[in-house]
Amino acid sequence: MAKMLAARLHALGEPMSVDTVDVPTPRPTDVLVRVKACGIVPNMANVINNWPTWYPHQPLPKLPAIFGLDPAGVVEAVGEAVLNTKPGDRVYVSPLRSCGSCQVCRGGELSRCRYFTLNGYFSTSRDGQRIFDLYPYGGFAEYMTAPQYSIVNIPDTMTFEQAGKLGYIGTSYRALKHAGAGPGQVALIDGITGTLGVASTLLALASGVSRVLGTGRNEELLKRVQELAPDRI
Repeated sequence: MAKMLAARLHALGEPMSVDTVDVPTPRPTDVLVRVKACGIVPNMANVINNWPTWYPHQPLPKLPAIFGLDPAGVVEAVGEAVLNTKPGDRVYVSPLRSCGSCQVCRGGELSRCRYFTLNGYFSTSRDGQRIFDLYPYGGFAEYMTAPQYSIVNIPDTMTFEQAGKLGYIGTSYRALKHAGAGPGQVALIDGITGTLGVASTLLALASGVSRVLGTGRNEELLKRVQELAPDRI
């Protein structure tokens, strides 16, 4: 079997080690992706150090585990039942996993599924361990498998590093979308100097809001954010 390198966590609170492991084999509805970049979210340190103590009902992948929340790369191979993805495609791999067949999944509310899991990160219920068993590899590896529904094609103009931020920035985008942010409105962003705060600011400006108000604890960082658009922030 082909081998690859992967960063694996062997014990909570300890550094990851680069190990040689088997390249995963895609199932009929899976896609094998050669990872080119993977986002590292600020909360990852909490997850790999404190999560079982803080949230014992939200399982992590079984150790030794390959984490990595927002991978992007090139499709290496596809299962025989994959319809809309082909080898060579440049893709972002959404970490959202669910059963796909229950009432809430069919209604588009994946996060309410009893199996809802953020691949390469954590699950929101004990039932999510089944998802980790099916997809144990996150993005901190040279290759990973993913269900075809999680594959998002990206344009040639977008770098893999940029694509690796799509999932995290998507949190900000969804919040603004639900709030109905748009031309002529004022957006108030709490914690504007953080990763999601800066993303929310840029997305709010792009949506056409007339002004962005923000809160934060670091005066220097607040000034840097304001410099993004001094006439509107």
